Amino acid sequence: MSNPGELENANQAAAASVAVKLPDFWKNDPVMWFAQAEAQFALANVVRDHTKFYHIIAKIDHSVICHVTDLVSNPPNENKYDAVKNRLIARFQMCVQSRLERLLASCDLGDMRPTYPQRCKSWPQD
Repeated sequence: MSNPGELENANQAAAASVAVKLPDFWKNDPVMWFAQAEAQFALANVVRDHTKFYHIIAKIDHSVICHVTDLVSNPPNENKYDAVKNRLIARFQMCVQSRLERLLASCDLGDMRPTYPQRCKSWPQD
């Protein structure tokens, strides 16, 4: 018969795998995606490094996993989750300049001209 401690660990692992509901990977904001993932891990009491790692690997699609193939094929012995997290953030996090350019490109003025905003009452007077 199995050791009661082993059975309890197996039950906890099974419950954690069901309780973690990760959203699809957000290529445009990987930092916030990992914040969401870590919130799900906390809610499901997932604390083991390899469990987090495999949840992440299971959730990312083929266009993302190609950036971490070496980590999937030959995971490090320790800090697997941190390795995949750091790699994906490094690959997909846009620099401040790129985010600003994307924001400005999304603003369609049409036939309007940009104008200076009217002076706000709370602004200091000249």
